[in-house]
Amino acid sequence: MKYILLLFFLSTFCLQATAQGYQLSKERPFKSGEEIVLHATVGFIKAAEAQLKVSDFIYTTKGRPTYKIDVFANTSGIFDFFSPVRDNWGTYFDTTRYVPHQFYRYISEGRFRKNEILFFDQEDKKVTVAKLEKETRKLKEKIDHDMTTNEMQDMVSGYYYLRMVDFNKIRVGEIITITTFFDDKEKPFSIKFMGREVVKTKLGTVHALILVPIMEKDGLFVEDNTLKVWLSDDLNKIPLKFQAKIFVGYLEVDVRSVKNLRHPLAIAR
Repeated sequence: MKYILLLFFLSTFCLQATAQGYQLSKERPFKSGEEIVLHATVGFIKAAEAQLKVSDFIYTTKGRPTYKIDVFANTSGIFDFFSPVRDNWGTYFDTTRYVPHQFYRYISEGRFRKNEILFFDQEDKKVTVAKLEKETRKLKEKIDHDMTTNEMQDMVSGYYYLRMVDFNKIRVGEIITITTFFDDKEKPFSIKFMGREVVKTKLGTVHALILVPIMEKDGLFVEDNTLKVWLSDDLNKIPLKFQAKIFVGYLEVDVRSVKNLRHPLAIAR
């Protein structure tokens, strides 16, 4: 069911609402080889799984050192039977400038296919969108766009940039708005910092940041701004939990496992 995967991307990637211009933590929040696994359920039924993976080694993209970061998402069980989803979104993220140089997404949702690659020229504030054939992934056309900033993020890199933000400098109730490039145009995304609390997860009881993405009204969600997100309140800022009321019931996304975290997780004592 493609809506389950949409929530993964709205939650994780609206969180990407990266905070350009905000003060960053001195410590880098992730390292090569990091892996995070999330499971989505509707009621008691497992609906989907997502994996966030940082490459084991550093790539060179446009002469710059970059992390290759992938998000793989797929439906499970009965949702997979009715509308199978196999999506891969990814970015080549500059290890020192914290901007993407290339973004790609390969989407397979039921009979729907969409493949494209974005090439960012942050210096000249331009992006080239390469549209690929649905089945062969051969180049179909290229479209050039101007950008309004040389710190443009994509729908994967943004979340990893957000993890660098020092939330000790963010006020409760403050809205963070940033610009990403998605679906052939710049799109501002905003999140509201709601405070802190302790949440129970498969990893233990963890100190968490509470965030609410501010989104346009969508038929997927029963109420406006119904999506609520918890990130670990530490230097890692990994996703712990997402919760939303959707038209088929309550959808929850929970972290199931992590690997190669750079810092100790904020376990509550």
